[in-house]
Amino acid sequence: MAITLQEVAEVMFTSTRHCRTLLNEMRDLGWLEWTPKSGRNQRSRLYLVYAVDELKAELAQQMIAVGKYEKALTLIGNDQVLFGQLLQNTSGAVQREGRLHIQLTYARSFSALLPHIALRNSERFLVRQVYCCLVQCDKNGLISPQLAHHWIYNAELQRWRFYLRPALTFHDGSAINAEKISELFNRLKQLPTYETELAHVTHVSAINPLCVEFKLDQPDPGFAGLIADVKYSIQPYLQLQSQLNATAAIVGSGAFRVQEHTQQYLRLQAYDNYYGHRALTDTVTIWQVASPQIRSSCTTEIQANVVQKTSQIRSNYAAHSLEQENSPERVIDNLERGIVDNEQTIESVQKSRIEYGCLLAMINSKTQLSLLQRKYLSQLLAADKLMAELTKSANPIEAIPAYNLLSNWLKIMSAGTTEQPLPSKLTIAIFEHHTLKECAQAMMALLQQAGFECEVNIYSFEELVHKASTNTLMEDLILISLDLDDNLPTSVFHWMLSNSVLNQSLSAEASSWLRTKLISIRQQQPLTNYLTELESISTAMITEHWMIPMLHHRQTLYFQGVLKGVSINVWGWPEIQDVWSEEFVNR
Repeated sequence: MAITLQEVAEVMFTSTRHCRTLLNEMRDLGWLEWTPKSGRNQRSRLYLVYAVDELKAELAQQMIAVGKYEKALTLIGNDQVLFGQLLQNTSGAVQREGRLHIQLTYARSFSALLPHIALRNSERFLVRQVYCCLVQCDKNGLISPQLAHHWIYNAELQRWRFYLRPALTFHDGSAINAEKISELFNRLKQLPTYETELAHVTHVSAINPLCVEFKLDQPDPGFAGLIADVKYSIQPYLQLQSQLNATAAIVGSGAFRVQEHTQQYLRLQAYDNYYGHRALTDTVTIWQVASPQIRSSCTTEIQANVVQKTSQIRSNYAAHSLEQENSPERVIDNLERGIVDNEQTIESVQKSRIEYGCLLAMINSKTQLSLLQRKYLSQLLAADKLMAELTKSANPIEAIPAYNLLSNWLKIMSAGTTEQPLPSKLTIAIFEHHTLKECAQAMMALLQQAGFECEVNIYSFEELVHKASTNTLMEDLILISLDLDDNLPTSVFHWMLSNSVLNQSLSAEASSWLRTKLISIRQQQPLTNYLTELESISTAMITEHWMIPMLHHRQTLYFQGVLKGVSINVWGWPEIQDVWSEEFVNR
């Protein structure tokens, strides 16, 4: 528009001299284009680059980038959708007041980060950040120190002793000592979810302030690895009274402490008194941002500075739009169950892996199907057929067919069998999970092709676990995700021994057989032999058609070299403790 400087000055309630200064500043900021003309009463050319709403969004994004979240939200009139888009645009690693801060977005809020409750994959990853165990166990069954620096097993006395590091503290500053740890384990023994696993532990006591003793009533040479599981994270024993309140104060023992946890975001802060290497990252904020695209097609997503704008990105094997163009940072997608599949980012540094576990279907023993009927059902829903059906979906899934619980275990193919009578209507139970929904729909299509009706019942994760724990899941098929942790051998062992859905699905006879086999392994085998022994058990359960493996997800981490030391872990998340950038080194 053409306008005189005097007219603009009157609108801005200032002098023409100061108005000229302000216009020059706004031009330098890129808010407008101003071409002044010399001479009195000459009309200059003034072009507004932004509409008012666009300018507010730009200013709000700048506020978010420096951590002024409340001011940004106020500026855009508490528009939560726009706020979520701006959070995605500004995600990544930034330096604020000399501290390295990571901001991520995630498509659902997290449940309480308590080790003693049933947790989904991402929550277990976060528990690993907030807590430590006495020791840690790797994928090969090798034990290394955490809160305990030394341990001894007396096979003759069936006694384990763990020697603690001195001066350990919880995140609230209280001491971690042998007495508190022994009280924690004695109370864990009383919880139903720990009863089976700790049944052979007769007593836990403090020999001195830095030595904890576990007395057993049967041999267990791998016990150290068994208590390296996420559920045995060291926490104040009074915290066992906490259940599902995500906003309650959490006291941990790990590299990060929970600074804030609300329905909108989770903020972690590096714990300076952590026994090991202090995290390179100072703070991590993960915002719950459920855009319309994500809500309609996907239940989990994490992003950190998307690489570039694209029409489609597959995370959790679904399509959703990205908001930022030509970002210099990296994108992390799929973190609970997905993968980025964007041809424009192929040049990005990429780390990819097949997950340890798989998605599988349990055939509920309450259906009382014979072996031949279970075999026929397994044939109808074989992994190859399921994957072929999934390729027809509008939401592609990056995965490989599963023929056993682990991708490197014996490949079991469902042999052909004659047609068997099945219930005219079959029911499937799943929890709220995008890929499980896709699999259930594919199964429904396969069953309908064979002439069977099918109904899918969807529960929340907590509701499915509760129904399994109370033995009230009545559906014919139960689809679950076998999510395994960094302590691979004991993670598989714990799942087989005490997973509520598995135990609810098996008959009493099958459950007794499984428990006998597992206790025999625990009594006789070192941890390094666990996976070999467990493979034969898994093979037997699949051969008996108690369960049907479906698929192994492919997890991929994308970033563009700005963030150093980032690697993908077994949960599909980046190792946030190790994130750094060259620009922060000399801060």
